[in-house]
Amino acid sequence: MTAVDLDLPMPGSPTAGSSGKDSDANLVGSYATEGILEAVRTRIGWLSVFFIGLMLAAFVVESFEDVLKREVELSYFVPLLIGHGGNTGSQAVSSVIRALALKQVRPRDVIMVAIKESSTGMLMGIALGLLIYLLSAVWSGMSQSVGVVVAIALPLVSLWSNLLGGLLPLLSAAFGTNPAVTAAPLMTTIVDSTGLVIYFVIARMVLGTIGADKAVHVPAVA
Repeated sequence: MTAVDLDLPMPGSPTAGSSGKDSDANLVGSYATEGILEAVRTRIGWLSVFFIGLMLAAFVVESFEDVLKREVELSYFVPLLIGHGGNTGSQAVSSVIRALALKQVRPRDVIMVAIKESSTGMLMGIALGLLIYLLSAVWSGMSQSVGVVVAIALPLVSLWSNLLGGLLPLLSAAFGTNPAVTAAPLMTTIVDSTGLVIYFVIARMVLGTIGADKAVHVPAVA
């Protein structure tokens, strides 16, 4: 059963009668009667795939080792970037799965969902990125160059996370798999690796530009 197969009546609606209670009872019963080994069997395959995908994050960090050596402070914000991407993407996943269950959206609404979720993610990322930059401007414990990197990376990671969080449940429903089992872990797996790439590419560009400007303005020593 996929999320789009669920007919969940709203509380107080005319359809929230005995049929709604029967539907809820069936849903509860199917979970309550599912054995532990059966639950493991249905979930372990996807988790194994996601685990392999998460290992890619280690290779991403290794490939940008030169950037980290140049500015160790960047490593302090890796949990913030990845955590934010996972959190905002999970919000999008939950919202779209609920909309699917209530039949408010269908897989054919992919363009509308993509525009809405990516725009939402971008605006939230801009707001939080500005806070990080303002913090770097007033706090001596954080360099402004790193503040600029984080302020640019947050909106992009947030946009990407929300886009994935909106599209993956629709794709999952279209292919007949359970979005609740696949969408959120797959989104997190993708964001963990690609979010790091976005972060470190921006860091390399920003720090490279700042370093070049400093080199131009350094007077020659006689």
